[in-house]
Amino acid sequence: MVKRETRVAVRMLDWLHTRGQSLAGCGQGDIDQWLAEGTSYHYSARNFVLWCVRRGHASDITIPIYVKENLRSEFVEADERWTLARRLLHDDALDTVDRVAGLLLLLYAQPLARIATLTLDQLTQRVTDHGVQVRLGSKPLGLPPPLGALLLDLVDRRHGRAVVGRTMDLTWLLPGGAPGRPISARQLMRRLSRLGIQARLSRNTALIDLAAQLPATVLSDLLNLHTGTATAWNDVAGNTRAGYAAELSSETDRVPTSSTVKRCTAASVAESCSDGSPLRRAAITGSATPACRATAVWA
Repeated sequence: MVKRETRVAVRMLDWLHTRGQSLAGCGQGDIDQWLAEGTSYHYSARNFVLWCVRRGHASDITIPIYVKENLRSEFVEADERWTLARRLLHDDALDTVDRVAGLLLLLYAQPLARIATLTLDQLTQRVTDHGVQVRLGSKPLGLPPPLGALLLDLVDRRHGRAVVGRTMDLTWLLPGGAPGRPISARQLMRRLSRLGIQARLSRNTALIDLAAQLPATVLSDLLNLHTGTATAWNDVAGNTRAGYAAELSSETDRVPTSSTVKRCTAASVAESCSDGSPLRRAAITGSATPACRATAVWA
């Protein structure tokens, strides 16, 4: 895999040279033409381009994830995913339960069965900056303030639909109708379906986006994925960046601090825009180039 990516990177540089261009001076239009003139093989230069952009050797260019034709029916469009996320974040008319469940699905690829059984002790709020963390896997995941605020609001207003047996020490984040029981995954699916969110396809889309940017060990630690499953998604997404994996691994070996968790979170949401601002990528507009088709979803 690494040899193939190296060969493709060299071919791309040669192609740019024949056009009188360098990697530092080329634009997204050049990259798009390189992709259009070749086969899916050209998409193997994605990791090289991302590496160059991160280190300042290129700017405002990207190569999107290549998804095989037989897999395209298993995903939703990126535009649709980010539009739904932005609505859930900003539409106060929606029920907070739907907003929180939908965002955990769309952004962090959490299955509905796991969202339904989240407990209050999986949430923490830092004393220093009041940042909210949720423990989905073995390590806590720092949430951006708007989503953290929704979770805190949900904690304050949580209640079961059943009056009989209701107590003040409910452990479920999303209590259900039966006393002492959480909401069911089926109920969440119905609620999200009414908002146009297809649970399985949305989760697949979030997973391939996350897997394209994070190594399997980080995916496993933060999102509670089996390492084999995370590795398989890395392969589908074409993520073989050993150097990047080593960087993140060295960071996550430390006790998670505010900055460490936020770095992992920022990388996990999107790397399709080159502005580098943490957790500010999102709602993709249809007109711009793939490198910077983004507007702030959290602002």
